[in-house]
Amino acid sequence: MRGCLMDLTSGARATAAAAAGVMLGGLGLTLHGVWRDQASHSLAGVVLSMIALTIIILAVIHRWVTDTRLERQALAAAQRLAQTERATYTAAKAALENEQARLYRDLAADRAADTRRLKAERQAMEDEFEDARAELSNNAMEILATWMVGGKVRPPERQAGNLIQFPRQEPKRERAHEHGAVGP
Repeated sequence: MRGCLMDLTSGARATAAAAAGVMLGGLGLTLHGVWRDQASHSLAGVVLSMIALTIIILAVIHRWVTDTRLERQALAAAQRLAQTERATYTAAKAALENEQARLYRDLAADRAADTRRLKAERQAMEDEFEDARAELSNNAMEILATWMVGGKVRPPERQAGNLIQFPRQEPKRERAHEHGAVGP
């Protein structure tokens, strides 16, 4: 019973202590009534002891029902765990955002490098094409010059053009104006 009284709050402890005093008085009254052979005193002592014992039991049950220490401890542990998880989540989210930003920067740098490389390759291809075209043009001109010197090719001779003559124009005839008709 002493261990049970230690778990009670101060008000409940005072109530239990008072009930324990009443119970001791009831036991004393019961013993006095049994010793003197007085049934009323014995009965009154037993009733007082039972009432005091009931009050003590009710105080212990009340404490047991309203004791939230374990629930508070579980809540505190759950809150600590949630706070830890929240911190972990926040750190992971920040790391993910930093990684995404780094990847976007890397992608932008890669795109810029690819654009520069493609421009340089395109310019090199255009220069190569122009060189090849100039070389082909020079070769063609040299071949043409050697053929002209060798007589294989002659410049076209001037030919007299065939002109189509327009028909001679005849004087205009007067049109007939008879009966309001107009004809050729």
